[in-house]
Amino acid sequence: MAEFSDRPMTPPKEQYYGFFPGRYTTAYLESYVDDHIYAGQTIRDRIRFNSTVKSVVKLHDSSITDGAQWEITCSNGNGNDNRKIRTSKLIDATGMTSQPQIPHIEGSHLFKGKTLHHKSFGQEQALLLDDPSIQNICIIGGAKSAADVAYACAKSPLQRKIHWVIREDGNGPSAFFAAPAMTERYKNSNEGFYNRFLASFLPNRFGNRWGWLKWLLQRTGIGRWYTKRLWDGFDKGLRGFHDYQREEGKEMGFENLEYDTPRTSLKEDKPLTIPIDVLVYCTGWSAKTTPFPPHEAYRLGLPVPLCDANPEAQSHWQDLEKAADPLILSQFPILKHPPAYRKIQPRETPFRLYKAIAPPADETHSIVFLGKMVVGNNFRTAEAQALWAVAYLDGRIHDLPVRAQMEKDIAETVAWDRRRYLNKGELGTWFYFDVVDYADALLEQLKLSSHRRKGLIGNLFEPCFAADLTLIGNEYKRKYCFPGNEHRSS
Repeated sequence: MAEFSDRPMTPPKEQYYGFFPGRYTTAYLESYVDDHIYAGQTIRDRIRFNSTVKSVVKLHDSSITDGAQWEITCSNGNGNDNRKIRTSKLIDATGMTSQPQIPHIEGSHLFKGKTLHHKSFGQEQALLLDDPSIQNICIIGGAKSAADVAYACAKSPLQRKIHWVIREDGNGPSAFFAAPAMTERYKNSNEGFYNRFLASFLPNRFGNRWGWLKWLLQRTGIGRWYTKRLWDGFDKGLRGFHDYQREEGKEMGFENLEYDTPRTSLKEDKPLTIPIDVLVYCTGWSAKTTPFPPHEAYRLGLPVPLCDANPEAQSHWQDLEKAADPLILSQFPILKHPPAYRKIQPRETPFRLYKAIAPPADETHSIVFLGKMVVGNNFRTAEAQALWAVAYLDGRIHDLPVRAQMEKDIAETVAWDRRRYLNKGELGTWFYFDVVDYADALLEQLKLSSHRRKGLIGNLFEPCFAADLTLIGNEYKRKYCFPGNEHRSS
């Protein structure tokens, strides 16, 4: 599933239930940009490396005659050679993993050891783990990157102490799936999860196809009863697979890893002191978008600190989101009763983009944002988003709603996200488990269907692979670039 539809990835021999080290994905992407050639230039030829975008400004000068609507100022690696680029259409594909989120820790400026964010751990891993002078490594954070770094450090041949710190008043470590699938139909948990049948058991609001099944499972008593039985069965199977109580793990306290067990923590009369040589921040990413001025970022639907939000516009959005909340709860009653969690008050506004791509305030359709979300499979999402964005910029989405309807749809998505993903949902575009229906919804609005060619049963139960999108580009061209030739062979 870590591949694009137009270039299959050769499965590495080094893998575990279809999962493999990230260096193979890096090699795949390196070759991808070299073997895709357009008008005599590869993708790599078109990339300006060692260049930083310093500002993006909307042009309003009535004397502009070249059709430009945006001006981008960028610099080289030294920061002393500014270049201005003007364009009529702008695609921001900076995604969500550009700016590290570093927490404020009192006294951290006094620390004399090495600090780094997990963003650079892959580049520095060999030097760090081969250095015998490094005896104590501390990892801060509770999600996947923290688990990856902790495991990489722990399995190093050199004996050293690894401290994994998760704040006591937080929400605990992230949920992790076992690699094997829980049924024999699928090769691994990815295949078992990314299919339309299982997606129907999730309270997501994307797409209209299979709407009757979602209605049955989410809005009827018998449907919710069956849904609960399904998830309880998965839960029982996972507990049995991991066997947290097994004898070999008792000395290491493995039983404390079982979810829903009472939390244990160290209680000391004085703060616990840990000697540290290296501190690794596995604390995620900042959603702030620096190239845009705060007022422009807010107008475009990008997150800004609450103090920078336009009061009148913020009140408008809050009214829309308040009105949307009861609608979401009527559609998904299960969201009325979330599990116990520590509510974190947001410090920034959420993303407010139509389909998580287009700002409703830009009525000229001159800018889109790609990858401004958190999902479980970025490859499939990237292809669907790219095609939708091109159609939007070219004015080929004929049933695009008016601005007021766009804003209503965005408000409903934000309200749903907050209910569905709680603190994470404050982002407004946290769709981690909803990749299948989100991508389907984008292609559905484009009236494309070649990704559904496995028959009724296959479309519902088979995993959604990259190969499903192989024909989607040609279908798009026939439909929009060569109208009247929809049935022409590829």
